[in-house]
Amino acid sequence: MNKNYVGTYGVIKKNGGIDLIYSETEGEGNIFFSILKCIEENDNYLKVVVIGKSKEHTPKIVIIKKEGYEILKKPKFDVGDKVRLIKYPNEKAIVRLIIWHEKDRRIYYILDVEGNKKRSNSWYYEDENKFEKINE
Repeated sequence: MNKNYVGTYGVIKKNGGIDLIYSETEGEGNIFFSILKCIEENDNYLKVVVIGKSKEHTPKIVIIKKEGYEILKKPKFDVGDKVRLIKYPNEKAIVRLIIWHEKDRRIYYILDVEGNKKRSNSWYYEDENKFEKINE
């Protein structure tokens, strides 16, 4: 059965044994701690872009073997999304980074919280619902 990988989000499989990673660009992002988006596929390989860094960074594009790619659901938030903290509803923030936590097998976010450096350095796991998107 052939999967259609294009448009999917994923990560490098845990102990995926990737023996071929070819970097097409010298952009930002560590492929092993990042969420990937598949933009092209052929019989054996996928071309993926590393997402999760701010848009002013040049994205890293790499080619990996299909068997080393694990499909995930699309992240709830994108870099640059405006959000508010549930516990502190008057505090607004912007999603700065999206990172894959391999040990916990979860997505987490780093936010830029207006006027609060402590909360800006915290990890916000996607499944803990500690913040929500706002439209401004």
